Amino acid sequence: MTADVYANDDGLRDGVREFQPEGAAKFEIIADAHADLLGRVGAVLNLLNVAPRAFHMEAGPEGTVTVEAWVDCAESQAELVVRKLQRLTSIRDVVMKYTRTHS
Repeated sequence: MTADVYANDDGLRDGVREFQPEGAAKFEIIADAHADLLGRVGAVLNLLNVAPRAFHMEAGPEGTVTVEAWVDCAESQAELVVRKLQRLTSIRDVVMKYTRTHS
């Protein structure tokens, strides 16, 4: 397995992650219900190089979609992802709540 040093993933030894992120981010995204929304949001979350702990997408009224994703990552990485998500077309709002799990 290879490490991605840009995603702070240089703690892989024998296929086991030694690096533990300092916390977790919850991304709450409100967007227009476009067919490619899931792919575009997924591509941005992929920059974290870790699968979300949880992911929920729900269609709302008037052609909107709410997406929630919980991802273990550093706070600085989460802030970068928020900025990238805000630049996507059809995104109306992005809110990130960060919770520290390690000191």
